[in-house]
Amino acid sequence: MDTAIPLLFRFTAYMCFGLVMETLCAIDGIERLVGRPIPRRVPKKYLEGFVSAYMIPLHGLGVLFLMEPLIDIVAPVSWPFRVAVYAAGLTVCEMGWGWILDKTLGFFPWDYYSLSKWKIGKRGYSLWTLVPMWGFAGMVLEQYCGLIRYLSPFVSTYFGY
Repeated sequence: MDTAIPLLFRFTAYMCFGLVMETLCAIDGIERLVGRPIPRRVPKKYLEGFVSAYMIPLHGLGVLFLMEPLIDIVAPVSWPFRVAVYAAGLTVCEMGWGWILDKTLGFFPWDYYSLSKWKIGKRGYSLWTLVPMWGFAGMVLEQYCGLIRYLSPFVSTYFGY
């Protein structure tokens, strides 16, 4: 059973990783995936990325309580199967979180997806062009989760637990 320290460490590590990856992707890649320019406040040369604090629960808690158990289940199988599972699973998570935010707040941070011809669903809670990327992201996240889980006991020891 995990104590609060390793869980907090893993939550923080997953949250930071997710927010940094979103910011880096938003600099250029998201326009390619949407298939059209997204309005920006500053010129693209400044490499401004964008991310929303509403994503913190998805990155931190989602990886901790959904992705970690999924990795444990699919890790023994072949990598093509894992890529497919991660692609489907992360797409469903993105769509689910978008739907929850849309129904509770009246918007979701990536509502610009609705501008794309590749949107999934009327509101564009995800994009068909993202599905393969989510599979690759799942494989990267699988390795990152392994590292963070490995480091977790050392963090507990450092803090005296």
